[in-house]
Amino acid sequence: MVDPRYHIRVNPDDVGKYVIVVGDRGRVERVAKYFDKPVKVGDNREYLTYTGYLKGEKVSVMSTGMGAPAMAIGIEELATTNAKVVIRVGTTGALQKSLKLGDSVIVNAAVRMDGTTSQYIIPEFPAVADFQTVDALVKAARQINNPFHVGTVLSTDSYYGRAFDVERHRYLEGQLIKAGVLAVEMEIGALYITGTIKGLRTGAVLTVREELTEAGEYLQAGEKFERGLENSIKIAVKAIEILIEGGVVG
Repeated sequence: MVDPRYHIRVNPDDVGKYVIVVGDRGRVERVAKYFDKPVKVGDNREYLTYTGYLKGEKVSVMSTGMGAPAMAIGIEELATTNAKVVIRVGTTGALQKSLKLGDSVIVNAAVRMDGTTSQYIIPEFPAVADFQTVDALVKAARQINNPFHVGTVLSTDSYYGRAFDVERHRYLEGQLIKAGVLAVEMEIGALYITGTIKGLRTGAVLTVREELTEAGEYLQAGEKFERGLENSIKIAVKAIEILIEGGVVG
Protein backbone atom coordinates (compact mmCIF):
# COMPACT_ATOMS: atom_id res chain seq x y z
CA MET A 1 0.00 0.00 0.00
CA VAL A 2 1.30 3.45 -0.93
CA ASP A 3 2.01 5.76 2.02
CA PRO A 4 -0.63 8.56 1.73
CA ARG A 5 1.94 11.03 3.09
CA TYR A 6 4.95 9.69 1.21
CA HIS A 7 6.26 13.16 0.33
CA ILE A 8 5.32 15.37 3.28
CA ARG A 9 6.27 12.68 5.84
CA VAL A 10 4.08 13.74 8.76
CA ASN A 11 1.82 11.84 11.10
CA PRO A 12 -1.85 12.84 10.65
CA ASP A 13 -2.20 13.99 14.27
CA ASP A 14 0.91 16.19 13.98
CA VAL A 15 -0.95 18.59 11.66
CA GLY A 16 -3.50 21.11 12.86
CA LYS A 17 -6.89 21.91 11.33
CA TYR A 18 -5.46 25.20 10.09
CA VAL A 19 -2.39 25.11 7.83
CA ILE A 20 -0.39 27.93 6.23
CA VAL A 21 1.55 26.86 3.14
CA VAL A 22 4.56 28.74 1.78
CA GLY A 23 6.72 28.01 -1.24
CA ASP A 24 10.14 28.70 0.25
CA ARG A 25 11.06 26.37 3.12
CA GLY A 26 13.14 29.26 4.47
CA ARG A 27 9.86 31.03 5.30
CA VAL A 28 8.49 28.22 7.45
CA GLU A 29 10.21 29.40 10.63
CA ARG A 30 9.34 32.97 9.67
CA VAL A 31 5.68 31.94 10.01
CA ALA A 32 6.13 29.51 12.91
CA LYS A 33 7.55 32.23 15.17
CA TYR A 34 4.00 33.58 15.51
CA PHE A 35 2.80 30.22 16.89
CA ASP A 36 2.90 29.20 20.52
CA LYS A 37 5.32 26.30 21.13
CA PRO A 38 6.24 25.58 17.48
CA VAL A 39 8.02 22.30 16.78
CA LYS A 40 9.23 20.63 13.59
CA VAL A 41 7.03 17.64 12.73
CA GLY A 42 8.11 16.84 9.18
CA ASP A 43 11.06 17.43 6.84
CA ASN A 44 11.34 15.71 3.47
CA ARG A 45 12.17 17.09 0.03
CA GLU A 46 10.57 20.54 -0.31
CA TYR A 47 8.07 19.81 2.44
CA LEU A 48 9.15 21.22 5.81
CA THR A 49 6.40 21.31 8.45
CA TYR A 50 6.13 22.98 11.86
CA THR A 51 3.17 22.76 14.23
CA GLY A 52 2.26 24.99 17.15
CA TYR A 53 -0.80 26.68 18.63
CA LEU A 54 -2.93 29.79 18.11
CA LYS A 55 -5.75 30.60 20.53
CA GLY A 56 -5.22 27.11 21.98
CA GLU A 57 -5.88 25.46 18.58
CA LYS A 58 -3.25 23.30 16.88
CA VAL A 59 -2.02 24.98 13.66
CA SER A 60 0.71 24.15 11.17
CA VAL A 61 2.89 25.69 8.47
CA MET A 62 4.33 23.68 5.58
CA SER A 63 6.51 24.56 2.61
CA THR A 64 5.51 23.23 -0.81
CA GLY A 65 8.34 24.29 -3.10
CA MET A 66 7.68 25.97 -6.45
CA GLY A 67 4.95 25.28 -8.95
CA ALA A 68 1.58 23.59 -9.30
CA PRO A 69 2.69 19.92 -9.25
CA ALA A 70 4.46 20.28 -5.89
CA MET A 71 1.50 22.22 -4.48
CA ALA A 72 -0.98 19.57 -5.65
CA ILE A 73 1.08 16.78 -4.08
CA GLY A 74 1.27 18.70 -0.81
CA ILE A 75 -2.48 19.38 -0.71
CA GLU A 76 -3.38 15.80 -1.65
CA GLU A 77 -1.30 14.54 1.26
CA LEU A 78 -2.41 17.24 3.71
CA ALA A 79 -5.98 16.15 3.01
CA THR A 80 -5.16 12.80 4.67
CA THR A 81 -4.29 14.61 7.93
CA ASN A 82 -6.36 16.75 10.30
CA ALA A 83 -6.10 19.74 7.94
CA LYS A 84 -9.39 21.52 7.18
CA VAL A 85 -8.28 25.04 6.15
CA VAL A 86 -5.22 25.81 4.01
CA ILE A 87 -4.01 29.38 3.42
CA ARG A 88 -1.15 30.13 1.07
CA VAL A 89 1.29 32.94 1.86
CA GLY A 90 3.34 33.67 -1.23
CA THR A 91 4.72 36.26 -3.62
CA THR A 92 3.50 37.60 -6.93
CA GLY A 93 4.27 39.84 -9.87
CA ALA A 94 1.88 42.69 -10.59
CA LEU A 95 -0.13 42.82 -13.82
CA GLN A 96 -1.89 46.02 -12.75
CA LYS A 97 0.00 49.28 -12.19
CA SER A 98 -2.08 50.03 -9.10
CA LEU A 99 -0.25 47.27 -7.20
CA LYS A 100 2.88 48.45 -5.40
CA LEU A 101 5.85 46.65 -3.89
CA GLY A 102 4.88 45.12 -0.55
CA ASP A 103 1.13 45.33 -1.11
CA SER A 104 -0.89 42.28 -0.10
CA VAL A 105 -3.14 40.52 -2.61
CA ILE A 106 -6.00 38.45 -1.18
CA VAL A 107 -6.94 35.97 -3.88
CA ASN A 108 -10.58 35.04 -4.44
CA ALA A 109 -9.95 33.10 -7.66
CA ALA A 110 -7.27 32.07 -10.15
CA VAL A 111 -7.13 31.82 -13.93
CA ARG A 112 -5.94 28.27 -14.61
CA MET A 113 -3.12 28.59 -17.12
CA ASP A 114 -1.13 25.75 -15.53
CA GLY A 115 -0.86 22.15 -16.67
CA THR A 116 -1.58 20.40 -13.39
CA THR A 117 -5.21 21.31 -12.75
CA SER A 118 -6.33 20.07 -16.18
CA GLN A 119 -5.36 16.62 -14.90
CA TYR A 120 -7.97 17.01 -12.15
CA ILE A 121 -11.00 18.55 -13.84
CA ILE A 122 -12.23 20.20 -17.04
CA PRO A 123 -10.72 23.64 -17.81
CA GLU A 124 -14.11 25.35 -17.56
CA PHE A 125 -14.32 24.56 -13.84
CA PRO A 126 -13.24 27.66 -11.85
CA ALA A 127 -10.47 27.79 -9.26
CA VAL A 128 -12.12 29.68 -6.42
CA ALA A 129 -11.34 30.25 -2.75
CA ASP A 130 -13.54 29.50 0.23
CA PHE A 131 -15.65 32.61 0.94
CA GLN A 132 -15.30 32.52 4.73
CA THR A 133 -11.53 32.15 4.47
CA VAL A 134 -11.29 35.11 2.10
CA ASP A 135 -13.57 37.12 4.40
CA ALA A 136 -11.30 36.34 7.36
CA LEU A 137 -8.24 37.40 5.35
CA VAL A 138 -9.90 40.71 4.44
CA LYS A 139 -10.84 41.37 8.08
CA ALA A 140 -7.29 40.49 9.12
CA ALA A 141 -5.77 42.78 6.48
CA ARG A 142 -7.80 45.69 7.82
CA GLN A 143 -6.45 45.02 11.30
CA ILE A 144 -2.83 44.62 10.19
CA ASN A 145 -3.22 47.77 8.08
CA ASN A 146 -1.05 46.76 5.12
CA PRO A 147 -2.19 48.09 1.71
CA PHE A 148 -4.19 45.25 0.13
CA HIS A 149 -6.20 44.29 -2.94
CA VAL A 150 -8.80 41.55 -3.42
CA GLY A 151 -9.24 39.80 -6.73
CA THR A 152 -8.20 37.24 -9.30
CA VAL A 153 -4.66 36.15 -10.20
CA LEU A 154 -3.15 34.25 -13.11
CA SER A 155 -1.62 30.87 -12.25
CA THR A 156 0.98 29.74 -14.75
CA ASP A 157 3.73 27.11 -14.93
CA SER A 158 6.46 29.25 -16.44
CA TYR A 159 8.54 31.58 -14.26
CA TYR A 160 11.06 32.85 -16.81
CA GLY A 161 9.85 31.60 -20.17
CA ARG A 162 7.01 33.19 -22.03
CA ALA A 163 5.45 31.14 -24.78
CA PHE A 164 6.32 29.47 -28.04
CA ASP A 165 3.53 31.50 -29.66
CA VAL A 166 4.57 34.94 -28.40
CA GLU A 167 1.79 36.85 -30.15
CA ARG A 168 -0.90 34.58 -28.68
CA HIS A 169 0.65 34.91 -25.23
CA ARG A 170 0.67 38.71 -25.46
CA TYR A 171 -2.93 38.71 -26.63
CA LEU A 172 -4.11 36.44 -23.78
CA GLU A 173 -2.19 38.35 -21.13
CA GLY A 174 -3.53 41.61 -22.51
CA GLN A 175 -7.09 40.30 -22.30
CA LEU A 176 -6.56 39.19 -18.71
CA ILE A 177 -5.15 42.59 -17.76
CA LYS A 178 -8.17 44.28 -19.35
CA ALA A 179 -10.40 41.94 -17.36
CA GLY A 180 -8.77 43.13 -14.15
CA VAL A 181 -6.58 40.15 -13.27
CA LEU A 182 -4.30 41.57 -10.59
CA ALA A 183 -1.10 39.56 -10.70
CA VAL A 184 0.67 36.39 -11.80
CA GLU A 185 1.96 33.48 -9.73
CA MET A 186 2.41 29.70 -9.97
CA GLU A 187 0.52 27.78 -7.28
CA ILE A 188 -2.93 29.07 -6.38
CA GLY A 189 -4.81 27.40 -9.22
CA ALA A 190 -3.51 24.06 -7.97
CA LEU A 191 -4.26 24.93 -4.34
CA TYR A 192 -7.85 25.94 -5.04
CA ILE A 193 -8.70 23.10 -7.42
CA THR A 194 -7.07 20.34 -5.36
CA GLY A 195 -8.46 21.81 -2.16
CA THR A 196 -11.98 22.00 -3.56
CA ILE A 197 -11.88 18.40 -4.75
CA LYS A 198 -10.48 17.22 -1.42
CA GLY A 199 -12.98 19.17 0.66
CA LEU A 200 -10.56 21.70 2.13
CA ARG A 201 -11.31 25.37 2.72
CA THR A 202 -8.66 27.40 0.88
CA GLY A 203 -7.49 30.98 0.62
CA ALA A 204 -4.34 32.94 -0.13
CA VAL A 205 -2.57 36.20 0.59
CA LEU A 206 0.33 37.16 -1.66
CA THR A 207 2.88 39.96 -1.48
CA VAL A 208 3.79 42.02 -4.52
CA ARG A 209 7.45 41.29 -5.27
CA GLU A 210 7.48 42.83 -8.77
CA GLU A 211 5.83 46.22 -9.27
CA LEU A 212 4.86 47.29 -12.80
CA THR A 213 5.80 50.93 -13.36
CA GLU A 214 4.06 53.44 -15.62
CA ALA A 215 6.93 52.96 -18.07
CA GLY A 216 6.12 49.25 -18.28
CA GLU A 217 9.25 48.19 -16.37
CA TYR A 218 9.48 46.17 -13.17
CA LEU A 219 10.75 47.13 -9.74
CA GLN A 220 11.75 44.06 -7.76
CA ALA A 221 12.01 42.95 -4.13
CA GLY A 222 13.86 45.14 -1.62
CA GLU A 223 12.93 46.49 1.80
CA LYS A 224 9.33 47.43 0.93
CA PHE A 225 8.70 43.89 -0.28
CA GLU A 226 10.19 42.33 2.86
CA ARG A 227 8.05 44.53 5.12
CA GLY A 228 5.00 43.66 3.08
CA LEU A 229 5.77 39.94 3.22
CA GLU A 230 6.00 40.08 7.00
CA ASN A 231 2.64 41.85 7.08
CA SER A 232 1.11 39.23 4.77
CA ILE A 233 2.31 36.52 7.15
CA LYS A 234 0.64 38.44 10.00
CA ILE A 235 -2.55 38.67 7.93
CA ALA A 236 -2.65 34.90 7.45
CA VAL A 237 -2.01 34.28 11.15
CA LYS A 238 -4.67 36.80 12.18
CA ALA A 239 -7.14 35.28 9.69
CA ILE A 240 -6.69 31.89 11.32
CA GLU A 241 -7.33 33.45 14.72
CA ILE A 242 -10.52 35.02 13.32
CA LEU A 243 -11.66 31.64 11.93
CA ILE A 244 -10.89 29.94 15.25
CA GLU A 245 -12.83 32.57 17.20
CA GLY A 246 -15.72 32.31 14.76
CA GLY A 247 -15.91 28.54 15.12
CA VAL A 248 -16.00 28.12 11.33
CA VAL A 249 -14.31 24.71 11.45
CA GLY A 250 -15.74 22.14 13.84
